[in-house]
Amino acid sequence: MRELGSLEREAMEVVWGAEEPVVVHDVVAVLNARRAQPLAYTTVMTVMNNLVAKEWLARHRVGRAFAYRAVEDKDSRTARAMAEALEESADRRAALVGFVGRLGAADAAALRAALEGGE
Repeated sequence: MRELGSLEREAMEVVWGAEEPVVVHDVVAVLNARRAQPLAYTTVMTVMNNLVAKEWLARHRVGRAFAYRAVEDKDSRTARAMAEALEESADRRAALVGFVGRLGAADAAALRAALEGGE
């Protein structure tokens, strides 16, 4: 999966935060509530279509509009990004040691529990 631009990331946050699939109008409303300079509907529609092309979103027709949902939840996407970053490393052990070295105590304990088969 390709990486996201800042507006794409903002749109994904809106989609991930929604209980149900969203239409562009809903995303525009949430994004513009946070901005001094409002975004055009067509700008957000283009962003949503780009996210479909990048396989971050899936869509289905609802009347004359499309409803969008995330292909993966945020936690699954984060896990995928971590695995992809590890695959790109020339020295996987060094990358893992470096990652673990940056963890705080709570995250290290959570990782330890996951490795031991717990949650």
